[in-house]
Amino acid sequence: MRIWYQSLVEGGRMLSYFAGLAERARKVARPGVEVRFESMPEGVYGGHTPADAVVYPYFMSLHVQHILDNALRAEAEGYDVFAVGSVQDPGLEEARSLLGIPVVGYGEAAMHFACLLGSRFVVLAFRDGFDQMMDLRVQRLGLAGRALPTMLMDTDFNAVGRAQQEPTQLVGLFQEVARKAIRQGAEAIIPGQLYLSEAVARAGVTRIDEVPIVDALVATLKMAEAMADLNRLGVAVTRRGYTHARPPRDLIDHVRRFHGRPDTTPEK
Repeated sequence: MRIWYQSLVEGGRMLSYFAGLAERARKVARPGVEVRFESMPEGVYGGHTPADAVVYPYFMSLHVQHILDNALRAEAEGYDVFAVGSVQDPGLEEARSLLGIPVVGYGEAAMHFACLLGSRFVVLAFRDGFDQMMDLRVQRLGLAGRALPTMLMDTDFNAVGRAQQEPTQLVGLFQEVARKAIRQGAEAIIPGQLYLSEAVARAGVTRIDEVPIVDALVATLKMAEAMADLNRLGVAVTRRGYTHARPPRDLIDHVRRFHGRPDTTPEK
């Protein structure tokens, strides 16, 4: 089984982060599963961080086109699953409408796993704007009745990056905010960005006061494996209705050529 794992992080300046993801994936994925981690193009954020950009709808609309280009590439290159490795699931529905292979998203997978682990979950994130963005995502997935409002940590992207190697301070802050959520009724905790989840996971923290933490990488890969298995058994996404309607290939190719998107035609 081959999984294409699409990140919103720029890879060129974060090689150690992606190396750590690959190392953990080898331990998390079952034998015989190959995971390809694909970053955003080098320089896409200029002097800013991904967290600075993804809270703006216009910037995300541009990023989604790159994600969909890679989704079509993944299918053309024979991957079994396309995974969107960002908690807000950018381009997830659009990718599902384009591909014949399963498409999974970190946010959706983590939230559904959280519902299996407790009655109510909470997303913990950093950066102003993520709270409303994630609350809207929870509503779109129909899970508002199972979730507390998203809570923000007082930290930033660079501090979370440093915590990949030295997590003590960040983990203490994460635990502090998590305990506040637990007092309000949270029974499962979702780190609200893969970058944050990796820092917590690499520190070996899996529970806080008997409340489980949903590991982003684990949730995404295990959902990808399950969906690939279901697909092989003939259980695939619906094609009824607007959201999952798959356009004919000739129309996809025409529209993409018209808008100047790269050729991703499957090889014969």
